Amino acid sequence: MLRRFRRAVPVAALALAGALAGPMACNDFLTGGDLDRDPNRPLTALPSQLFVGVQSALWALLSSDPTRIAGLWTQQFEGGNIQYIDIYNYGRDESTTNGFYQSLYIGGGLPDIREERRLARELGDSLFVGISQIQEALLIGTGASIFGDIVYTQALSGTPNPALTPQLAVYDSALALLTRGITNVSSTNPKNVGPGAADLAYAGDAESWARLAHTLKARYYLHLAEVRGASAYQSALAEARQGLTTASQNYVATFSGGPLQQNFWYQFAVVNRPGYLVPGETFVALLKQRNDPRLGQYFNADQSDLSDARLAPNAPQALITANENLLIWAEAAQRTGNEAEARTQLDRARALAGLPASSPSLSGQALLREILTEKYIAMFQSLEVWNDYKRTCFPNLTPAVAGERVPGRLFYDTAERQTNTSIPDAAAQPFRNANDPANATSDATGEACKGQ
Repeated sequence: MLRRFRRAVPVAALALAGALAGPMACNDFLTGGDLDRDPNRPLTALPSQLFVGVQSALWALLSSDPTRIAGLWTQQFEGGNIQYIDIYNYGRDESTTNGFYQSLYIGGGLPDIREERRLARELGDSLFVGISQIQEALLIGTGASIFGDIVYTQALSGTPNPALTPQLAVYDSALALLTRGITNVSSTNPKNVGPGAADLAYAGDAESWARLAHTLKARYYLHLAEVRGASAYQSALAEARQGLTTASQNYVATFSGGPLQQNFWYQFAVVNRPGYLVPGETFVALLKQRNDPRLGQYFNADQSDLSDARLAPNAPQALITANENLLIWAEAAQRTGNEAEARTQLDRARALAGLPASSPSLSGQALLREILTEKYIAMFQSLEVWNDYKRTCFPNLTPAVAGERVPGRLFYDTAERQTNTSIPDAAAQPFRNANDPANATSDATGEACKGQ
């Protein structure tokens, strides 16, 4: 099913590029960055032209099948029809992601990001170079969180059957890219122009991209915390303090609502697969129990589908948010012994969600449980709800199928295995990724972990 979305991305990118061509061309007699290039010369590529496709591909990666699967396996959704019932019940094979592993390496993915960066370097545009580094870190870090080991060190090298790079090394590379990206976007290079109007999230704003990069670093350090312990939480805390803190700083995918420029959830739930994905009963019950105003924001009146606002073809989709960053900050502070700071950041996140402050007496495991509960709710429609569950076994979910375990990763695509002998057969692939050993107990309750 998702192949339809993947095909739509380049077309949408071209439509967006056409919409942007007018205002960009009007200023070509000026100087600096892309403005030094003549858009009427067909052999002269501009990094902003590639940026549009990369932007669209990243939005697809963060808004399509992997994210919906994350919601199914963390019981925020249930399968309502055909293959989504099977996936909800942990059915998975090499076709489950419909080519999303390969999408890391095709147009809009790593090749275009690298070319975008090469062109930006030619122009001496450090801002654009830094943004491309942050985009690459977002792409490969997300890929590693889903698949574990991925082709990276030998990617685009022309090496036959490129080897898989170990997942932890990919995360380290992503963190290093983010550090360099922050340095570059923060530079005062007079040639800095960046993507400008092509950037539909931040309009090329350097501070916004730097904050996003700090939040991504905090996210990835959290992903590593099960295997790297206290030092990872300390690093996550340091980065979250510099990350997104207000709703205006959120990294948001925007859609015009026109043909091929529609919200991905609308495309799936309204156009292509209505009824395949339904609200999870346990998640709805949790929101009702807490009298949470997000019940009406997330779902329709009878909790049979997403809300009309979220299913609008032009609905903006928040992908990386201040809520996530503040809750990473809260958790990392709690785990490193600063509970006053943890409560402060928890309450900042609650305020963004329209909730009152938490109890000032919260401490210890009860405080951690409240932070993780708030994050479970706030990360609705995000891959991070699954990543958090894998790391913490919270919520301590009873598996949808008795005797089964909640899957810890997805298989590589069939086509990738058939064309790259470095990809093992599905039967030889691990159940969990290297950053994610199974939990014996749930972090926030101390009870035996039911689903891992």
